[in-house]
Amino acid sequence: MTPVTLGLCLSIGLLTGPLLALACSKPDPGSIALVISPPWIERDTVIEASNGRLIGPTSAFLGSFAISTEPEFAQLLKENGIWFVVDGSGIASLCGITI
Repeated sequence: MTPVTLGLCLSIGLLTGPLLALACSKPDPGSIALVISPPWIERDTVIEASNGRLIGPTSAFLGSFAISTEPEFAQLLKENGIWFVVDGSGIASLCGITI
């Protein structure tokens, strides 16, 4: 096995665990959610239509932080075209966002 292949396999192995843990986490009502959407939809409009609100100083190209007390918030977002909705509390604290 070449060093490049070995390095690639090692990198993939190290990144898979944290990415799976993030993808499997669901936001609790009232906690911060990381909303990941396709770039062609109006994410802020979809979040408001799903009974939530944007939080944080800015949005990224594919993601934003949102919050809602609605128990079905994640499901409503997905029904309105959002790709992923995960618990964003840990990531938000790294970005300096608190509620």
